[in-house]
Amino acid sequence: MITIISGKGAPGSTTTLAALAVGWPAPVLLADCDPAGGDLAPGWLGQWVVDGTIRTDRGVLSHATATRHATAGDPATLIEHVQPVPPARHVGLLAGLTAPGQQAAVGATGWTRLTSALAAFRTAAGEPADALVDLGRMSAATPWSLLLAADVVLVAVRPTQRHVLAARPLLADLAERIVPARLGLAVCATTPAGTREVRAALGREVAVEVPADVRAAAVFSDGTDAGAVPSRSPLLRSVRRAARRLHGTYHHYTPAELRIPALPASARLLTGGVR
Repeated sequence: MITIISGKGAPGSTTTLAALAVGWPAPVLLADCDPAGGDLAPGWLGQWVVDGTIRTDRGVLSHATATRHATAGDPATLIEHVQPVPPARHVGLLAGLTAPGQQAAVGATGWTRLTSALAAFRTAAGEPADALVDLGRMSAATPWSLLLAADVVLVAVRPTQRHVLAARPLLADLAERIVPARLGLAVCATTPAGTREVRAALGREVAVEVPADVRAAAVFSDGTDAGAVPSRSPLLRSVRRAARRLHGTYHHYTPAELRIPALPASARLLTGGVR
């Protein structure tokens, strides 16, 4: 499971994750887990939301509701809430919340159940599949379970002073609970020189480098060009190479160990604990 998150501003984390999913060399689950509300479906996949092919009420919230009485996260419960992505048939979408207020209905235990299900997700054919998780901007509502259980956490940043300064406190917070080997950078809308500057300024390795490519980025952020995948664009060529590296490094055929902190005693009494 690979999770992406950002600090202040909009560095391009959602665009990066959508492009990564398209370039992924195997079946992959794209999970929109921003507690403030997801942008994947209304952005890149907006035209399929409008025509009813993709339902925004089927995803994170519907899974939390359906499993509210469960004592642990069961991967088998997740497939019912995953939808195919029309322009990239190897990608499954777990649609995000449609309003910030909905995150209260998911709750800490709902995010924990979802984390367990994502970490051991399998396709309808029973094959293990990687999960790419978008957490949006870091906030008090961010579900830490999805950060602690990730094989790698990517911090999205652009090669600008504003975004680098915003990334520093976020990386510091993450480093208190996540080992350095599991923290990396996704440098968005960049050049080779910009990537080097970001790496030097933040002292972290760059796992994903997304070149400045306005037209291709607009497809993934706003669904321009009818959401058609820009297969020959510089953006997708670069991201496809990163996707192959990440898949080769982090894909496991057995569920990854969950790095989820123990729930308080009161929560364990209510939920039966976590898997």
